[in-house]
Amino acid sequence: MTASALTDSLRETLACFDNAGVPRTTSEVADRLDLGRRSTYDRLDRLVERDRLETKKVGASARVWWQPPAAGGRATAGGDQERTTVTGPLVDDVINDAEIGLFVLDADLEVVWLNQTAEQYFDLDREHAVGRDKRALVTDHLSTVIDDGASFAETVLATYEDNTYAERFECLVTASENREARWLEHRSKPIESGDYAGGRIELYYDVSDRKRSEHAHRAERTLLERVLEASPTGIGIFDADGEVQRVNQQFIECLGLAGDDPETYVLGDQPLLDEDGAVIPYAERPAPRVLATGESVVDQHSQVRGHDGQLRWLSINAEPIDDHGVVVTIDNITKLKEQARHLERQHDELVAELEGVFERVDDAFYALDNELRFTYVNDRAETLLGHPESELLGRNIWQALSVDDADPLRDRFETALATQTDTSFERYSEPLDIWELVRVYPSESGLSIYFTDITEHKRKERQLREHEASLERTTELLEQSQQLANVGAWELDVTTTPADLRWTDEVYRIYGLSPDEEIEREQSISFYHPEDRPRIREAVEHAIEDGEPYDLTLRIEPADGGLRWVRGICNPVEADGEVVTLRGAFQDVTERIEHEQDLERQREQLAALNNLNDVVRSITDEVIAQSTREEIERVVCERLAETESYLFAWIGDVDIATQTVTMRTEAGVEGYLDEITISTDPDDERSRGPTGRAILERETQTTQDIEADSRHDPWRDHIEQYGFRSSAAIPIIYEDTVYGVLNVYADRSDAFEDEERAVISQLGEVVGHAIAATERKRALMSDDVVELQFRVRDIFAAVGADMTTDGSITIDHMVPIENDEYLVYGTITEDAIAGMDALVDALPHWVDVTYRTADGPTSFELRLSDPPVLSTIASLGGAIERVVIEDGDYRMTVLLAPGADVRRAIDVVQTTYPAAELLKHRQITRPDTTAERVRHVLTDELTDRQRAALEAAYHAGFFEWPRDATGEDISASLEIAPATFHQHLRRAQKKIFNSLLSGSRGP
Repeated sequence: MTASALTDSLRETLACFDNAGVPRTTSEVADRLDLGRRSTYDRLDRLVERDRLETKKVGASARVWWQPPAAGGRATAGGDQERTTVTGPLVDDVINDAEIGLFVLDADLEVVWLNQTAEQYFDLDREHAVGRDKRALVTDHLSTVIDDGASFAETVLATYEDNTYAERFECLVTASENREARWLEHRSKPIESGDYAGGRIELYYDVSDRKRSEHAHRAERTLLERVLEASPTGIGIFDADGEVQRVNQQFIECLGLAGDDPETYVLGDQPLLDEDGAVIPYAERPAPRVLATGESVVDQHSQVRGHDGQLRWLSINAEPIDDHGVVVTIDNITKLKEQARHLERQHDELVAELEGVFERVDDAFYALDNELRFTYVNDRAETLLGHPESELLGRNIWQALSVDDADPLRDRFETALATQTDTSFERYSEPLDIWELVRVYPSESGLSIYFTDITEHKRKERQLREHEASLERTTELLEQSQQLANVGAWELDVTTTPADLRWTDEVYRIYGLSPDEEIEREQSISFYHPEDRPRIREAVEHAIEDGEPYDLTLRIEPADGGLRWVRGICNPVEADGEVVTLRGAFQDVTERIEHEQDLERQREQLAALNNLNDVVRSITDEVIAQSTREEIERVVCERLAETESYLFAWIGDVDIATQTVTMRTEAGVEGYLDEITISTDPDDERSRGPTGRAILERETQTTQDIEADSRHDPWRDHIEQYGFRSSAAIPIIYEDTVYGVLNVYADRSDAFEDEERAVISQLGEVVGHAIAATERKRALMSDDVVELQFRVRDIFAAVGADMTTDGSITIDHMVPIENDEYLVYGTITEDAIAGMDALVDALPHWVDVTYRTADGPTSFELRLSDPPVLSTIASLGGAIERVVIEDGDYRMTVLLAPGADVRRAIDVVQTTYPAAELLKHRQITRPDTTAERVRHVLTDELTDRQRAALEAAYHAGFFEWPRDATGEDISASLEIAPATFHQHLRRAQKKIFNSLLSGSRGP
């Protein structure tokens, strides 16, 4: 074998032979190299093959080695030169650390040298590689770390076979634990001179950054092309001469040129029309304007008539581009124009409905005479004017209400009175701080004025205007084209594993993510609302398997929080009959969806409110005509259940013994309370639902969304089967008496808000008033009553009066007068007068007492103000039959109608007198002491003032002879003029005598 360049290890071994011709054993060389005998022997044997050493066998198994003189010279001259050329300081400092991988091969194609970069690129150990045949190294190692290693090996080995030409190609090194994946450019050529002539030098350049840049550029260009294809907006790019550079199919379809070649279109080919149908001059069209001025044109609305004869509305935008061209985007807004006109009509209808609703609200009313003095003021007017009727009657309106001289109200009223012409107007009242609708009706005797608080109506009008403005803004936004930068595009390559998903920046923004994040298909689906995930997952699967496109509007929960509505469009792309890619557009439509939902809710609420007003009016009319509580409750539930706005209704009452709600009547449902228990015990968690809270707090309780309201949790398993979304629990109350609770259910969410809640709450008051009136009438007309007897031992000590007495005080009659005051009549023994005075001083509601003495026992008249027991008993339709104070003990008998709130009566007595004992609680038959027709006159025909005057006169002894009290005495007690007292008394007497003498009978 001819001499050739030595590897580092062989040169190191050859250096052990200092003097030419001096032999050394294998062991001696191994010791100097600190190497094993076998490895040392292999090196020595290879040096013999290269004519650098000679050897001979010594003894049975030993061998010696020496360097012949010629080899020593070559080692000194050629070897040192070689060392300097390949491994000198320049190599160590520069080539070894260079970012280019380097292999040097000798004429036998053995690796003479490689640098550290080559080691790093190919995960090599220099000791293992140097001295090896490069062909074996390519086959055994390099081809295993290269993607498509077979092609790599074939190309490299071909250069070794010929070794007369330079080679250049690219290869991909795969990643492993100890090396990075990278693209390398291989460059090699033969060595034509020097020590390694006939060998080959191989260089490997890292071109990964360039490859990634080229790939990204291609991907971006491809993605932009796909955006043009998938965009729902027509997009066209034109040069300065109007020639088309790029146009998508949607652009041609928007112009109504379907079937034409998009590439042949030139600006101006298709006429554009203005709103009146006239042709817009070419120079005034968006693209020519941009080309002429260099300024953008945004959202120009024009019409175009396509080849199919249809007239389309377009929203056109045009933007200049750097090379003096223009990009044009077009959206077909024909449907949006139609929707806008439809929404305008709906708006007008809603305004009309709203006005109708407020017209049905009860008006405030007052009357003025010809001098503009108050002659009548109803309750509603008292509330709005802030003055009771007693302060206004007889006073001029301008002085009574402090109306400014410059107020236009003066001129309107005086003009209406002078011209006898009806008038109505709206005005803002600064003293009342309300908007009011005033309707003035003149007559010969003065003016009748109806006015309504329309502040809420004004607020609704303002809201409607705001909604209209917001809707117009939303419509304008929808009419504008989704400009290229605002249209998100996406692509899913289903040929890779996992499928490669790519988004534009707009899609990332909608998802609330950074464009730097990598997203996989299943991860993107996880952002959808749980209820919508099955739909999008099924749509994607069908698109992949069957090539079915989809266009879905669904909800997502973006990474930055909240909830968004998005529209996703997908167009599958097929190759050889198989879907290979899904491409589409992605759009945030949250604002449009929310506006549509708000508008729908408003329509539902207005319809429900209108319906409810009709129902309440119907219920009110029918309830007044009913004679029993059961009939009233049945009518209420049936009418509510019959309306389209509500599913069902029921009325319950409280069982005092068990403190639970029991069913009285229901409609639209059967057995709603059969499997559940509602408590009114504040310590029971079952009292925390709407029904229990309505009874305990005496306020209407609403649930706007049953699924999110935890108050229904104790009964959720039961109530879900009834399918309602919202409910209202309305206490049935009249003058602090709770007669039960009305529950109403709707299949709408947020059904009981604002006006609807107010109206249905008023229904509870109407029903309570009707039930109270029925109970009072029943108490007056029935002989069956509930009797309660109480005793308070040592009443004087119980109320803190420093007095004892052995006498007796008897209270027989109570006469109600105005402002929750009563006159009480009775008899008293002489030795109890001091005790009576002590009680008047000790009890705050005992105001004063007057004693009258005639033949027989001393009588008295006691004035009470806001007496808690008497007021409560009266509100329950009952009466205090008799009160006796004897030997210091207080005894009281109370009569109530069957079905009255007995528990409340007991509570008020024991709260007022903590020491009170309940002696009897029984139902008795009250003897009929008054003729039925006289009772009818007393209960139905006499006014409150006539009855008060008659009873006060009778019990004060006005009809005795001689009289115990004069008319002046009684009128002073009643705080009215003597003439007024006599007028009321005579009219009451006439009605009673007429009833007795005419023979008429009451009901």
